[in-house]
Amino acid sequence: MKTSIKQKKTAIFAFLLAAATVAGTMTACADSAKDGAKDGTDTGAVKTNPAQTEETADINDPYSDRMNISANLPDGLDFGGAHLRSMVNDTNAGVMTNDIYTEAQTGDVVDDALYDRRVYVEELLNVVIDPSVIMPPDDASPAMRRSVNAGEDAYDVFLQHMIIGGGDVLEGIFLNWYDIPHMNFKNPWYPQTTIESLTIDNVMYTLMSDVMISSIHNTYCYFYNKDIAANNDLPDLYDIVSSGDWTFDQLTKLTKDIYKDLNGNGVQDMDDQYGYATSIDSNVAVYLWSFDVDMVTPSSNGVEITANNERMVNTVEKLRDFFYNSGETFVADVWTDFINMFVAEKVLFIPRNIGETQTFFREMDNYGLLPFPKYDTAQEQYYTMLDGCAPLMSIPKTARNTEMIGAVLEAMGEYSYKYVVPAYYDVALKVKGTRDEKSIEMLDIITAGRVVDFGFVFDNWKGFSFCLSELLAKNNHADFSSYYAKREKSVIKHYTQVYETFLEGNET
Repeated sequence: MKTSIKQKKTAIFAFLLAAATVAGTMTACADSAKDGAKDGTDTGAVKTNPAQTEETADINDPYSDRMNISANLPDGLDFGGAHLRSMVNDTNAGVMTNDIYTEAQTGDVVDDALYDRRVYVEELLNVVIDPSVIMPPDDASPAMRRSVNAGEDAYDVFLQHMIIGGGDVLEGIFLNWYDIPHMNFKNPWYPQTTIESLTIDNVMYTLMSDVMISSIHNTYCYFYNKDIAANNDLPDLYDIVSSGDWTFDQLTKLTKDIYKDLNGNGVQDMDDQYGYATSIDSNVAVYLWSFDVDMVTPSSNGVEITANNERMVNTVEKLRDFFYNSGETFVADVWTDFINMFVAEKVLFIPRNIGETQTFFREMDNYGLLPFPKYDTAQEQYYTMLDGCAPLMSIPKTARNTEMIGAVLEAMGEYSYKYVVPAYYDVALKVKGTRDEKSIEMLDIITAGRVVDFGFVFDNWKGFSFCLSELLAKNNHADFSSYYAKREKSVIKHYTQVYETFLEGNET
């Protein structure tokens, strides 16, 4: 018997009420979730009264407000069985491959919510959401460009690594999102800061939406080892964050004297204990946004390059000193090395993504989560960013059925906002991924500070977004000002091209 839309929404809402209850009793549930992960069972689902619906939701329920928000699509939309076709890259171990299409229920709370979203939208709009074409990111963009340049109406939606996708924008192969029917970017499933950042004069080629839960997964944070912190009599780190005093200077202070030569060989190596460990990869680039460093400022008048400033110069020097002169940091040549060191409980702090609570750190008992530190106490907010492999969404220029595309993505966005994101955020992350109640508070602070920056998305490895990865490489002692002087002209040329691409979008 076919499940009706009403029945589906009722069942999912009942599940989310259970999720809220689970999150409210965090300590006991975190232990049971962790134990369940070890024996292969899923402890996220809790039996509830299936008669509970959004119409009868208690006004104190945390999801009530979400249930009252609608995409306000016209009644009776019927697309006659039209197919939504997507291409999605498979970076990050396939995390984003389910963002558009999920084939079946698996018993996992997130997979099931994604599957139910597909069924709901297909029934609501009389469409078929096809399985996504999955390609590696380096193959996906050339394939999409070939398709568009050949005039093929082969795909409706493209999810790509945000920086690679930003480079694709310069090829002129995408539609302006503001020209797509039914899209309302004031809806809460579109993070408003990203809409503002990625728009110039009502032109936007790439989009972030709650449709893609992988964008949450790829949010950078700090993991810390609670046993090492306790053994070194460190103060309550959560309280430091809550007070607004979690700064880079605090980090250097707290990591002082953590190093121990565990193997007694007199050499700092992977077998020793450190205050901090990292590789010189994207996790280093995060500090530019964590420290609120100005780099690229877009406007309707052009793109201003603002990177050569005192805050940037100081950021390079502070990090270089901490990484190579403090004696407390292990700089790994391979990014998995410092993760393995943390799992082996040899590091106090490491920078990684919150979604890795579900992967690398799933079996660990004794970690906490923190935001990236601020530059100083004068900085008002904690900021973070998404790893570049997180997707942004675009529509190929050759897509014809834009009314269907807009309606489907709005319906998916509404459903994700109400059901999928809470399933991922409040169950997978908060219940299964955290080990104490205060980490839940930290998770809210971390995700509230997410930044999707215009300069980063359209950097295309031609700007300053990855300058720290170059300047902080071992044996590189160049200062930022000299680095900037060598690259200024080429960077200005690149972002001038980006700006002109947006101007052309207003002319079509």
